[in-house]
Amino acid sequence: MKKLALILLAVALIFTFASCSKSSSSAAPSTSASAAAAPVAESSSTTPSTGTVDSEYDPNKTVDFTQQTSEENRVVTIGTIDKSLYKQPVFVTSFGQSTDAAMLDTVMKRIGVDYVYNATATADTIKGYKTIIIAVGASTKGLGAAGISEADETARAKAIMEYINTNDVEVICCHIGGSARRGTLSDLYSDMVMEKASLIVLKEDANFDYKFTKYAEEHNKPISLIYATKDALTVFTEIFQ
Repeated sequence: MKKLALILLAVALIFTFASCSKSSSSAAPSTSASAAAAPVAESSSTTPSTGTVDSEYDPNKTVDFTQQTSEENRVVTIGTIDKSLYKQPVFVTSFGQSTDAAMLDTVMKRIGVDYVYNATATADTIKGYKTIIIAVGASTKGLGAAGISEADETARAKAIMEYINTNDVEVICCHIGGSARRGTLSDLYSDMVMEKASLIVLKEDANFDYKFTKYAEEHNKPISLIYATKDALTVFTEIFQ
């Protein structure tokens, strides 16, 4: 009887160990799946500029250029800004539907400017305004969220510029999203707006090929280089206050 009891106890221990081993092995894949999911969530939060992939610009490559702004010297203005040009109320809009236009909306609120913000404004919407601030920078995510195709956004931008070309309007070109906003479509919008702009405001790391400073110099336009997007607040405070 005692021998039978020992045999039964041994069998029970074998089943117990087998059960524990199975539980441990099934838990392992769950841990691996969680670890693998992290990069996906991280990448889904990015908002790439349309055109970055098919242009020569690689946002992950360090580009050798001399940057004039720094943490200690956050705003550098080349040329003289004529503040008297910029009449209120001001109209703020976007070419490319990046979040940079929303940043300008926040800036205007902070400094108390009389303004209207409409990221998808049409040529009719801006009629009567003497100062237009345009945030240039294409975001595929932003266009998708607004339900606008690249072709429709470009057509809207061209219509606004046609209105500006035939009316007495001061334009400020803002490329404040930095190098991540460089790309084929973003550059198209920048070129459109810079042609009529009387001031360019630029997050300087986007000037890696000197595109903006060269244009400003060649066309005798003032340009304010900012170290970080938030430094646009300093530039517009000086203009409107």
